[in-house]
Amino acid sequence: MGKSSFKFHQINSSKKIFNKSFIKESSEIIFMPGCSLSGYNEELILNIYDYLKKHIKNIGITFSCCYRPSLMINDDNSFNKYYKKLNETFINNNIKEIITACPNCYKTVKANSKNIKVTFLLDVIKEKGIDEVLLNHYKDINIKFAIQDSCAIRGENSIYESSRFILDSLGIDYVEFEKNRKNSNCCGAIFVDDTKKIGQIKRRCSQTNEKYVICYCETCTKSMIEGNKKSIHILDLIFNKEVINKNYFSQKNQPAMQSWKNRYKLNNRRKYE
Repeated sequence: MGKSSFKFHQINSSKKIFNKSFIKESSEIIFMPGCSLSGYNEELILNIYDYLKKHIKNIGITFSCCYRPSLMINDDNSFNKYYKKLNETFINNNIKEIITACPNCYKTVKANSKNIKVTFLLDVIKEKGIDEVLLNHYKDINIKFAIQDSCAIRGENSIYESSRFILDSLGIDYVEFEKNRKNSNCCGAIFVDDTKKIGQIKRRCSQTNEKYVICYCETCTKSMIEGNKKSIHILDLIFNKEVINKNYFSQKNQPAMQSWKNRYKLNNRRKYE
């Protein structure tokens, strides 16, 4: 696959049916869930957005890609072309803050829209709090997770602290990877070459003896599953009804076509109130 899969992703992500924004005239803050999380679970995104609406007045939402995959294949021309349109959306709507659920979106928007505050969703959840019924909700499950730190936010201490604060609040039993926080290794997704990618996934997965891995990056979650770990996103624990009901604690491999269908459905709902 290589570069062709990255280019396919970027070309399609730039199409209107996959990158719509729903921003009120009074919105100064918008939520940007990112491609991977939007493609994973439509209901999860809607539940997160409902949570944010309860805590942040007049928040909007954008399903745009941050176009970091173009940078990953050194296609600067495509990145500049695509990101220019995204940045115009921010500017034209007088957006002051963007809340991201994706580490790659966080890194990319922060680096390329310097006049806009970029906040990671877990920091917001730590500040605003989780539903009281979820406090210590998972204390009784007999599972120990290893927590995977995304290399995209290397050095962002607040995110390291927020993720662990949330896990502690939920009653999750977890351990650190051999290399963690700012010293964390990549999950492998950054590699364009499939052989190098698989090799890095195996190396990263070998750095913990735990069967279960919890991530705050959906791309990391998928990589861990590809490396034969049982893996879940931290947001599943708060906003996924099936997980909250303790029906499962590992995502399943999902066909790429289903991810595009989920993104399409999110973008083409009649409205977002």
